[in-house]
Formats: sequence, C-alpha cells, structure tokens
Amino acid sequence: MKFQMFLAAGLMVASICGPAAAQLNGNATEVSPVEIVNDNTVILRIDVSGDMGPRTVVKGDVPGINCGPDRYKYTEGENRQCWVWVRRGKPINLSALGMQGAYGAGWTVKWDGCEVREGGAGCYIAPPDKETHVRVQFSGTPQ
Repeated sequence: MKFQMFLAAGLMVASICGPAAAQLNGNATEVSPVEIVNDNTVILRIDVSGDMGPRTVVKGDVPGINCGPDRYKYTEGENRQCWVWVRRGKPINLSALGMQGAYGAGWTVKWDGCEVREGGAGCYIAPPDKETHVRVQFSGTPQ
C-alpha cells in the first residue's frame, strides 16, 4: 500500500491507502489509515434580475463575483459568475452597480438572502457555514 504526502493549495495533504509501512532510519513503522477532510468552502449562488443593462452587475469582495445579465459567459476582460466557492466562516460584502443616477432616487435594489447595507446598494452575508443563495432585483434605468 502507499503513503503519499503532497502540497495542495497551500495545505499539507496526506493520503494513505490501506495499511502502510514507512522506513524511518532503517526501521519499519506501521501507519494506521488516516482520513483528512478539508471542507472549508461552500457555494454562494446569486440570482440577478430586473431592469438590467450590459454594465448592471453585483460584485463582491470575494474574487470571482461579477454577476450580471451575461451569466456564465466570458466577456472581454472579465468573467461574470453567478456562483462561486467561498471560504466557510468568512463574511462577504456584495455591491450593486451599473445604474443611472443616485441610489434611491434613480434606482433601487431588492435583496433577499442577505443583510441590506450601504443604504440599500449593498448587502452583507454573515460568515456562511452552508450553501447560501442571494436574490437581487434591480429597478430603474441601467447605464
């Protein structure tokens, strides 16, 4: 059987398949099977709807969140995604962008699944410990 150790995404990972024997300074040592579970990420899903133009998006302070009308499509210079794996236990801030005028006067956003912030143009997700789903509906005139 095998004992493997490798570095994956900055984490030391050990893999043992069945009983393994390792040689340490000429001595044989039995190693018991070990299972290491690294469940430190969860999915954040964002559904965006309403009055939308090509620059209407929801962005986040987590890399990869840039969700707008072109879901799951690569566009020049950016990747718009409406889901992303996020670190479990880390808070997330989302912001609505790409509408004409001042928030509240020219446009609004209805958030569901997060705590409204920034006077309504943003929202906060407490550190998630399970899959999280946020719905965003824009009203107003897109840029």
